[in-house]
Amino acid sequence: MAERGLPTTIANKLRDGLEEKVRADLGEPIDVSIEQGSLLLDPDGEVHLGGSVPRNRKTDDVVIFLTEMPRLWGGKPTPAEIDLQRMAGIISLPACGVRRVARVVERLIVASAAGIIRQDLHEDLLYAVQSKNHHWTDDSAGHAKSTLVVDTRWGWVRTVIGMMRINQPWKLVASLKGVMAAAIATASFGVFYTSIWQMASVLSPLRLLLISGFSVGVMTMWLIAANHLWETKSSGRFSAVWARLYNSTTIFTVLTGVVFMYVGLYAVTFVSSMVVIDETFLTEQLGKEATLHDYGSLAWLSTSMGVIAGALGSNADSHESILRATFGRREQERRKTLDELNQDEADSEDITITKDDFE
Repeated sequence: MAERGLPTTIANKLRDGLEEKVRADLGEPIDVSIEQGSLLLDPDGEVHLGGSVPRNRKTDDVVIFLTEMPRLWGGKPTPAEIDLQRMAGIISLPACGVRRVARVVERLIVASAAGIIRQDLHEDLLYAVQSKNHHWTDDSAGHAKSTLVVDTRWGWVRTVIGMMRINQPWKLVASLKGVMAAAIATASFGVFYTSIWQMASVLSPLRLLLISGFSVGVMTMWLIAANHLWETKSSGRFSAVWARLYNSTTIFTVLTGVVFMYVGLYAVTFVSSMVVIDETFLTEQLGKEATLHDYGSLAWLSTSMGVIAGALGSNADSHESILRATFGRREQERRKTLDELNQDEADSEDITITKDDFE
């Protein structure tokens, strides 16, 4: 079961190789099928495997969920989990990092599926993917659950980077139409006003860099604050560790998106300044011979001004797009889906058929 987006893409890529590798571990034929589905969460934020597993599966089917949601055990990232009672497993993409993800996912799926099917060889099959920093932890409650835990701080970094990759911050720029409109308008102001040219020509590269950092920081903080993306423990939805993970990802996702926007806006502003401003006229206004460096400086300062002004355009038209780039919002949607599923079950149980219905 693969979720839409990157999980489905990876699953389709691995389809043929999975059958061969699992068959090699088990020594018996198997069939691999890929379907789309999502892990559902209960009101406490815990995975609800009972509601997530397809109801029409056969009793001997093993279900491995490939999800974009991060998973933690004891505050540590977990790339894989298995539940022997439910014959199901979970592979969490964020904890698999960003390099050779497909290969890592394949090894985890093969080990998890084989470990569930051949419970007599459970430990040997699972421990094939254990390493110095990755170890399996069994559930002390006796629920026949095992979790692969990452013990290093690098595991946290990989998880945050993996979550950022799933968020695709570079696509955030296209959805911020109001931001881009305000930024382009203000940057254009810098191209047409000679006072901006003169100011840019006397500013040092270090000062321009500081102004850039300030503008990017202001835009990032504004987008997070204006769209209520900051998660707190007091909100009741997340523990402190989850809030820290989600907030770290949100900051770096939005920051990366703003940097992409800044670079694109700078390129447009630089080209515009070269087209609009005649070199002779620029030389006259600056009182010195104009160079390519002067064009770059005025585009640099104009871009920083545009990014700061762009924050004013980050309102209703971009709100939903920004929310979709955060894991907190996705978690709420998963809980809502489970609530709707439970409500449908309750409604179906209330329907009774009597003899009068056939008369």
